Amino acid sequence: MDRISVFARRRRIKNLEQWTMYALVAEAFFLALSPTIAAAAIMIGVVTWFLRSRIDSKYKIRSLPFDVPVTIFLLIGAASVILSSVRSFALIYNYCMLVGIYALTYFVVGQTVRTPEQVKQIAQALAAAAILVVLYGLFQILFGVEAADVKWTDPEAFPQLKKRIFSTLENPNVLAGYLDVMICLALGVLAKVERNSQKIILLVAIILLAICLTMTYSRGAFLTMAVVFAVYAFLQDWRVLILFAAVTGIIAYTDTTFTDRIFSAFNMGDSSEGVRLGIWVSTTAMISDHPFTGIGWGAYQYVYPQYNYYIADENITIYHAHNVYLNFAAEVGIVGALAFFWYFFGTMFMSLALGANARYAKIRDGVEELAEQKASNFFESSKFLQSLAEIKDLINAKLAAFAEGVLNLFPSKKPPVVKKTRKSYREVIHHEDLNFSEHTRKKFADDDKAEKSSDDSAENNSALDDTAFVDGDEKVSAIEKISIGGEKISVKRVRLNKSSDDEESENSPLVDWDNVTKLDDQKFLDGFKLGIGLAFLSMALNGLTDDLLFNIPSAILMWQLGALAAAINSIRN
Repeated sequence: MDRISVFARRRRIKNLEQWTMYALVAEAFFLALSPTIAAAAIMIGVVTWFLRSRIDSKYKIRSLPFDVPVTIFLLIGAASVILSSVRSFALIYNYCMLVGIYALTYFVVGQTVRTPEQVKQIAQALAAAAILVVLYGLFQILFGVEAADVKWTDPEAFPQLKKRIFSTLENPNVLAGYLDVMICLALGVLAKVERNSQKIILLVAIILLAICLTMTYSRGAFLTMAVVFAVYAFLQDWRVLILFAAVTGIIAYTDTTFTDRIFSAFNMGDSSEGVRLGIWVSTTAMISDHPFTGIGWGAYQYVYPQYNYYIADENITIYHAHNVYLNFAAEVGIVGALAFFWYFFGTMFMSLALGANARYAKIRDGVEELAEQKASNFFESSKFLQSLAEIKDLINAKLAAFAEGVLNLFPSKKPPVVKKTRKSYREVIHHEDLNFSEHTRKKFADDDKAEKSSDDSAENNSALDDTAFVDGDEKVSAIEKISIGGEKISVKRVRLNKSSDDEESENSPLVDWDNVTKLDDQKFLDGFKLGIGLAFLSMALNGLTDDLLFNIPSAILMWQLGALAAAINSIRN
């Protein structure tokens, strides 16, 4: 009974772990398709993860590299809502729902994903969703989009620009940021794959993503990709710059509107540039007036009218600062913004650290050695900074212990005690006691006679005989003699008939899909982590002209990728 309960417990733990992974995979898949379903999926994942942690006595919460800045950011964000001058239940609801989903995504992904196979499952879900987004984007390119997309164009500055695709994300700029992230992930994996078939598939995917990116006519996203490709060329292969230049040249030759759109980013002729500049000036004033706790998480649209120096139209609602750095500093204060960017850029540099190619290894190692030496001298010269580093490590460990203590407040099932039992044994029965057919008995008798006639022949008869014969319904391939306790025992070896499936498996297929889909775990982890680093770089660059993290799917994706980078770092270590 005890043994049955142990097996049932293990099966229950395994099922809960699988359901948690199903929830994380569903969240990754529905991020760009239905944020509501993605949010529901992560809530289910939290429940299944919690149940698993209460049943599995061996499960332990682990520390992730950037738990400290994430915790500081969450606490200061909560304080900003409480101390905000905007007394609205909407702020509390916004913080609890959105920041709660971000935090839970980071926590559950970081605590659940512990094997390369689990990383692959989430990566496959992201790839599947990206395929659907691209297909819908291509549909909009071929068959047009609704008239509602006119609001994303500027007829005065670009009279020839009639449409900008937005696919499932409802905003061309948000779609462009999402496509940038997907291109970065594909580039990272491309850097590590070795099979030509895999390289071709990834290159085709990057081209399709680039086509959709072009049709968004997002200047910041395209210029961001130029920088990302330059970084990738330095870390991996400079030839990608030739490919990027060739594709850009073809686009510029075939679409003059796109060319005009890109060059307009360097002048103030576009109305959106003037609007952004005015918003940035107003946001700077917000930061100067609320430097510590900010105006409150999500309070930008309520506070901006007080700082509306340049946009006089009261019917226009400004939801964010169109700059991720200014927006975080305004809403959660300078300290909260620094904590967030500690996590953000820390994840980026940690992920990019594995990306350098062998040809640049000496350069990278030299730079790292010089940086470590300078940093070491800098920290050694200041006991205060040394104390801060020690405090950070201590807090990181205490946070994991605190989370473990919170879980221990809830009762957990203790594993049942398994009674020790004696191991079973098998009896060896002589062939004369077995119920063999007459044909098999005759075969044994012939072997016994041959053994008595010559010791040499007996030794030869002890070897396997390749001649097969039929014993009833069984096809016996050999008779083998083994010695046990000084007595030689005859044993028959049964050769099973091959099924048609086995015969088909011996024939080589026309397309070896194993070579296409199979990827070494270590290479995949290195490539995907490099892709995450490039993705964070793209989000950092796009954040200069737009606050893409204000968009819920983009923000959840960022927190999920950050947790995956931390999980990969733990798997590698």
